Amino acid sequence: MDNKRIKAVARASLLSVLCLLAAVAGSCAPRVDVEKLFVQMNSDDYEERVEARQRLGELVEKGDVAPFARGLNSRHAETRVQCILHLLAMRSPASKTPLVGQLELSKRFNVFYNPIRLVPVSTPSDSRIMVANILWTKGGDPRAAEILAKGYGHEPDVPTRVATVFALGALHDVSAVPALKKALQDEDSAVTQAAVEGLRVMEAPGIVEALLQNLSDSREKVRLNNASALGAFHDAAVSDALIQTIHKDPSEGVRLAALQALPNAGGFSTFHVILGVLKDPKADPTLKEKASKALLSLTGQDLGVDAGRWSKWWDQNRASLGQ
Repeated sequence: MDNKRIKAVARASLLSVLCLLAAVAGSCAPRVDVEKLFVQMNSDDYEERVEARQRLGELVEKGDVAPFARGLNSRHAETRVQCILHLLAMRSPASKTPLVGQLELSKRFNVFYNPIRLVPVSTPSDSRIMVANILWTKGGDPRAAEILAKGYGHEPDVPTRVATVFALGALHDVSAVPALKKALQDEDSAVTQAAVEGLRVMEAPGIVEALLQNLSDSREKVRLNNASALGAFHDAAVSDALIQTIHKDPSEGVRLAALQALPNAGGFSTFHVILGVLKDPKADPTLKEKASKALLSLTGQDLGVDAGRWSKWWDQNRASLGQ
């Protein structure tokens, strides 16, 4: 083999070795520990604070998701929050993947941040609500609603179940609508109210129809919760359904809820129906008391359970009320 060929082979071999060493060096390079950088940001040393902010800024600018994804496994809540907020700042679509993972029920933790405005507050909230809102601001993710929906019903307590429903609403994703409508059948009123709020924020179709259908549910608590929720809708069909519930539901609690919701749903056209409860000699005293409160809500007048006084007031004022 001539000298030129020997030198060429030697150069190629050396180049291969150098590439291998570079690859090994790269793979052995220390991984960025964002938790240390977050601690450094609060250092008493000005230069250390500046250095930490610059390093974190570079990671965000490059779209380097991995360090923040690792940081989400920290046992320190504030580290996890900061990782979430830095992933929010990234433009890379890949930054949504670790955020979606935080919607798992097992990943939830308390955050002392407003989940919408993302500013520190003194009252904690479920981290999944904040993450859901962030995903919405980043354009949403098709995996999010499915993860939250799978968690619904497996929560350890009611507040966590309420948080699941609020998070579903915070996604502003129509694919969350079936899960939110399912939550309307929850036996806890706070869950039902959270579901109504989420559906209304998304302007989802069929909210009233779903609530009306649930007035026929076999479970008393579901009927009660939905009767109460219907008070938020000023609608003739709602008013008619609530009147039927007052007259026909076997549960006094459901009838009371319907009576309380009726004034807002039907307005002054429901006055005589409510007055009829006061006039009914067979009506329970509790139902009559609720009727007087309903008339107070409707008219601003407090005339107690005296049906005669209410009749007189109505005769004197109905014309000015357009009735």
